[in-house]
Amino acid sequence: MNSAVKDDSLLQCLLALCRYHGSASTAEALSGGLPLVNGRLTPSLFERAASRVGLVSRIVERTVGAIETELLPAVLLLENDRACLLLEWDAAGDTAKVIYPDLNEAAVDVPGERLRQQDTGRAILCRPRFRFDQRTPASGESSRGHWFWDAIRANAPIYRDVLLAAFFINVFALALPLFTMNVYDRVVPNYAVETLWMLAAGVGIVLIADITLRTMRAYFLDLASRRVDMKLSAQIMERVLGSRLESKPVSVGSYALNLRSFETVRDFITSASITTLIDVPFALIFLGVIAWIAPMVLVPIGLGLAAVLGYALATQGKLRELTETTYRASALRNSTLIESLVGLDTIKAMGAESRMQRKWEETTSFLAHVGVQLRLVSNSTVNVTMWSQQMVTMFVIVTGVYLISAGELSMGGLIACTMLGSRVMAPFGQVAGLITSFHNAQVAMKSLNEVMAQPMERAEGAQFLSREMFQGDIEFRNVSFAYPGSEMESLSNVSFRIKPGEHVAILGRVGSGKSTLQKLAMGLYQPTEGAIMVDGIDLRQLDPSELRSRVGYAPQDVTLFYGSLRDNLTLSHSNVSDAALVRAAEIANLGDYINRHPQGFDMLVGERGESLSGGQRKCVALARAVIHDPPILLMDEPTGSMDHSTEVAVKRQLQEYVKGRTWVVVTHRNSLLEMVDRIIVIDNGKLVADGPRDSVIQALQQGKIGAAK
Repeated sequence: MNSAVKDDSLLQCLLALCRYHGSASTAEALSGGLPLVNGRLTPSLFERAASRVGLVSRIVERTVGAIETELLPAVLLLENDRACLLLEWDAAGDTAKVIYPDLNEAAVDVPGERLRQQDTGRAILCRPRFRFDQRTPASGESSRGHWFWDAIRANAPIYRDVLLAAFFINVFALALPLFTMNVYDRVVPNYAVETLWMLAAGVGIVLIADITLRTMRAYFLDLASRRVDMKLSAQIMERVLGSRLESKPVSVGSYALNLRSFETVRDFITSASITTLIDVPFALIFLGVIAWIAPMVLVPIGLGLAAVLGYALATQGKLRELTETTYRASALRNSTLIESLVGLDTIKAMGAESRMQRKWEETTSFLAHVGVQLRLVSNSTVNVTMWSQQMVTMFVIVTGVYLISAGELSMGGLIACTMLGSRVMAPFGQVAGLITSFHNAQVAMKSLNEVMAQPMERAEGAQFLSREMFQGDIEFRNVSFAYPGSEMESLSNVSFRIKPGEHVAILGRVGSGKSTLQKLAMGLYQPTEGAIMVDGIDLRQLDPSELRSRVGYAPQDVTLFYGSLRDNLTLSHSNVSDAALVRAAEIANLGDYINRHPQGFDMLVGERGESLSGGQRKCVALARAVIHDPPILLMDEPTGSMDHSTEVAVKRQLQEYVKGRTWVVVTHRNSLLEMVDRIIVIDNGKLVADGPRDSVIQALQQGKIGAAK
C-alpha cells in the first residue's frame, strides 16, 4: 500500500468498513475514476466510493454521543480532514472504541472528552444495501428509475415549495382585477375615498407579498437547477469515462455534441419555461373568477385557447422533424470541425484545405436552410398566439358591451374580465413559444439516453474479486475478438500462457492483432469468445481500476494531454513522490532532457504532446508505464520513433528493470528481442508460432513459419 493511500484516513475507514461488512476491496477499486481532491477521498465522494461495494451511506449532522448503537460502525469526521471508525460507544463510562487508520486498524479505547475535542459534529452512516437473490425475481419492469428524473425527484421538496408559492402568486394576481372592478363599480359612483384607501392598502400588501414570493421562487428554482446540474454533469462524465470501449463512438465530434446537448436540457428546465409551465394549471383559477363575474365572457377566451392549442398541435410534427434534422446536421458540422482541428497538420501537408472547406460550407449551408424553415414555423406559432391574444381581448370587450347593455355586467366587471382574460392567455402563449425549446430538449434527451444506456465496465451491482498482489500469470483460453462494427475477427481462437516473470515478444505483420492482444490483456475490451485469466482468475472478475494499477502499459499510439510533464507522468497517481518521478524518467531516458530544461518536470507539453518529438512522447509513455512499479508490463513498440542512441539507453535501463516482472512486448527491433525468453507469432489474428526465442527466430529465417490460413 503506497503512502498516499495510508495518508487518506477517510479511504482507510471505508476499507475497514468493507472488511467489517464482508466486502473486501482495495483502494484502487474504491477510488478509481473518482474526482479525488489532492489524491484523497472527500466526504462528498464517500457515497460514490461505498456504492461500488454495495454499501449505502449518508452524511449526518451528529456528534459522537448522539449516534445510535444500532447504526454503528460509523465514520466520524474529525478536525484537520481526518477520520476514524467508531465501533462502540459506552455512554455510562463515556468511552468509545475506535479505529484510527494511522494505527493500522487496531481498535483502541478513547475517552469521550478527547474524542469530542476532535469531533466536527458530522458523521457518515454506512450499511450494506439490501439485495434480492434469484429466488425473488422482480415482477414487471425494473424500478431502478431514470437517471434524469431521479435527480429531479431528489429535489422534490424544493419543487413542492415552488408549486405552493406559484399557487399564492396566482391567487395574488386576482387582487388587481378585483381591485379595479370594485373601484369602478363601488368607489367611483359613491366617491368612497376611505374605501379606496383601504382597498389600495390591502392590494399594496398583496403586491409586496407577491414580489417576495416571486423572488423566493426564482431563487429556489435556481437552487434546485444548480443541484440537478452538478449531479447530472458528474453522472454523465462518469458514464463516459466508465463505459466500455466496445461502445466507443465512431465520431468524436458527434459524441461531443451529444454530451454538450445536456446544456440544452439544463437550460430548458432552469429557464423561465418551468415558471411558465407551473403557471398554466393555475389559469383555471382565473377562468373560475371570470365565470363568477360573467360566464359568457368565457366563450371568446375558450375560442382563443382552442386556436392557440390547435395551431401549436398542428405544427408539432414539422417542428420535431426540423429539430431532429438540425441536430444531425449540427453533429456532422461539429465532426468536421473536430477532424479539421485534430488533423490540421495533415490537411495542410496534403493540401486538403479545399476539401474540408467544402464539407464545412455545404453543412453550414444546409443548416442555414433548415434553420430558416425551423424559425419560420416557430415564429408562426408565436405570431398566431399573439394574434389570438389580441382577438380575445377585442371580443371580450365586444361581448362585455352587449352584457352591459343587457344589465348583466358592470363597467368594472368588464375591465376585470379583460385583465383576467389576458392572464389566462399569457401562459398559454408563452408555452406556444417554448415548443421549439421543448423539441430541442427532447432531441437532446434522446441522445443523452443513448449515452447513459452504454454498458459500463463496472456494471451496477457487480462485485469484483479483490487482490492486493498480482503475480503476473497471463493466460488466453481460446480467445476470439472482433471490434464493434467489424466483419472480420482481429483474434481467432488464440490460446497461450505467460508465466510470472517471463519475458515474451509478440511478432506479426501489420494488422495481425498484436496490439489488440495487449488491449484485451488490459481489460480495455472483452473477448467475444473464450476467456483471459490473470493469476488463474477470469479477468472479468477483477476490478478494472485495480487490474490496471498493477499493469504498466505503453501503447503504440501515445496520447498526451495539455499540461506539464509531471501531470502527464502522474495521470492516475497524483501523489507520486519526486524520487519515483526521477526514477521513471531515468528508466525512460528522459533524465538528461528534463535536467537541461529550465522548468524540469513542470515544462508544458502542449495539446497531444505537440511540444515533444515522437521519440520523446514514446519516452513519456514508457516512464508512465513504470512509474507505479507494476508487476506486469505491456509495451507496444516501446522504442518506436527513437534514434539509435536513445534506443540503446532505454534498452540498457529496461534490461535491469524488467527482471522479475512479467514483460510482454510487441516489437520488430532485434535489440529488444535479445531481452526476451520466448516469442509468440500472430498472423491474421491466429497464433502460428510459440516457443523459445532462438528457435522461433531460426524458424522465421528459414521460412518454416507460414501465414495463417
